Amino acid sequence: MLNFSQLNEMQILAFALILLRMSAFTVSGAIFNSTSISAPLKILMSVVFTLVVFNPIATNEVLVRIKESQTDLLMLAGREVLIGVSLGFVTRLFFFAIAMAGEIVAIAMGLGQAQMFNPMMGSMGNAMEQFYGVIGTLVFLAFNGHHFMIQGVVESFTTAPLAVMSFHVGTLAEIVYKVQEFFIIGIKIAAPLLISMTIVQFGIALLSRVVPQINVLVTTASLTVVLGFVIMFISLPLLVMQMNGMLMFSMDEFFKFIKAI
Repeated sequence: MLNFSQLNEMQILAFALILLRMSAFTVSGAIFNSTSISAPLKILMSVVFTLVVFNPIATNEVLVRIKESQTDLLMLAGREVLIGVSLGFVTRLFFFAIAMAGEIVAIAMGLGQAQMFNPMMGSMGNAMEQFYGVIGTLVFLAFNGHHFMIQGVVESFTTAPLAVMSFHVGTLAEIVYKVQEFFIIGIKIAAPLLISMTIVQFGIALLSRVVPQINVLVTTASLTVVLGFVIMFISLPLLVMQMNGMLMFSMDEFFKFIKAI
């Protein structure tokens, strides 16, 4: 058990730097950043994570580096916040791709105007985006994605140790390219329903040409939604498999990013 009354000045500074990285990661990381999790609970998680990793990380070598870098404490603090936020952002790419897939599906089914607040993303989203987000969250938790997140942020103290004034800016540029890959994966997730809805719309267009008396805008809206839900529920096993593969891919990229920082 850590006794704060026995900590010296350098140990307190080390604890503060670790807490900054953990807090930035908790605020920006997937699952933990949800607005449904209260701010006191996020603070508690950050403190608990810091207490768990403090003893193995705050070694004598780290304390000596902190003592030698006391004039650069603001720079060190900013570095810890930047690392924590970067790690948290990488973990959210999985949910960004799922949200985009849900948006595409909603537009294809004609449900794009049904907007609701999305607590996971902290913004407004449609019903299908919410549905896909719930499934993605369940897949994320079922395959221990939160365990990988915690393991990754702890390993980051090995690849990016405390009190070292260095950060590979090139790794931030690599995130931009990875975002493109996740967008492509999001389109692939929505592809089965998107293609099916395109075929349905093509069939409706032919029907309207054959029978001009049909009011296409009124009669086909409900038909498109019903067929969309049927196709979506039929393809749910495929959707879960795709999300599982994307989760494994995102975790691989997460640990690659940790090794590169």
